[in-house]
Amino acid sequence: MSEPQPTPADQWSTWETNPELPGYWPGLGLEQAGGFEIHRAGVRSVAGGLVKLAVHAGDFAFSDATHYDLAGLRWNLPRELHAILTDADRAVASFWSDLYAETGMAGLLIERAAANYRLADQPLLGDLPLDRLHERVEELHPDGRGVRGPSELYPNGRVSLRLSRMGDHGVGDMTADQAKLDIEALVRYGGVRDPHDYERMAEALVELANKLQLRAQDLRDAPWHGAAADNAQTALRQIYGNATALAAVTGALAGASRRFAEIVDWCRRNFEAMADPDRGGWEEFWDLGGTADSRARSFLAQANDAFMAVYDLVPEQVQESLPGLLVTDESHTELKWRLQDVQARILDSGVGSMDDPYVRDLDLKVAAYERAEKAYG
Repeated sequence: MSEPQPTPADQWSTWETNPELPGYWPGLGLEQAGGFEIHRAGVRSVAGGLVKLAVHAGDFAFSDATHYDLAGLRWNLPRELHAILTDADRAVASFWSDLYAETGMAGLLIERAAANYRLADQPLLGDLPLDRLHERVEELHPDGRGVRGPSELYPNGRVSLRLSRMGDHGVGDMTADQAKLDIEALVRYGGVRDPHDYERMAEALVELANKLQLRAQDLRDAPWHGAAADNAQTALRQIYGNATALAAVTGALAGASRRFAEIVDWCRRNFEAMADPDRGGWEEFWDLGGTADSRARSFLAQANDAFMAVYDLVPEQVQESLPGLLVTDESHTELKWRLQDVQARILDSGVGSMDDPYVRDLDLKVAAYERAEKAYG
């Protein structure tokens, strides 16, 4: 009797939400062979399979999530938690797009390497304009959403999903009337992304991770050995680490967003009965059940406990750590100019600081572009 195969959830639930390199990777470490060897047709075939994966770059690359409609909510915890889920959804959409585009570009660069008859002397993968990937994806899937350019997260950005330490998440100043209005607003505007979408994303990302590992084995077995092969396998290994991380993130967000929606629905169904905001006068005086406001605060405090449990399900951050195969000489130069322009304006105007988060993030992005240029050409 054969062993049952692990489900996608079995796989992503064991992965970390931050990108990590797997300890073993085909063709690297002890499997690195000395000298140079390549079966060009076999390598081109594998590369084409990697390019085909990029047709899914647009599947979940867009987010409609917004927190503007809940910006006036007086009930602090669900307002801030909804903003976190919104930020997470936007970051996940960007990460998804970057990840699949990076995978497709890896295929194009490996495909070009297979046609390079000076490969033994020129092991770096180099770069290609993103338009080349656009064209191939359009050929493969004319009705798809195509490939977007690198997002603001690319290649090493992060989005924190933590509550502010300075925030007040108590309900001491809430009234029954305000609670009723806030619950109505949450019911109307509190949705983010359908949890089933997150589940489909996690399943697709598990499939992507598995295929990346299989294609790496195919490259090794083509055979393809040498410095250029090591360069390609190193990039695929890093892409794999990002696929597993994003799978774990989307899997976690499926549970968090589903539970958030369930708590909002529980509030809608139970507020009137449990808080009884319309009871007053002598009826309330003789009942000794407190005031409408105190009952509402007790109800909201109970819901807050449930919302904090949702917060515990949310990953600490969304982190990209891609190799940077979409980086070109032109995009690297443009980004350096952008950083220099920001720094010059700060120095000239005296407004802002070199320690501003935007400037620091831009500086880290430039450094990541430089590492990509050095590692891959």
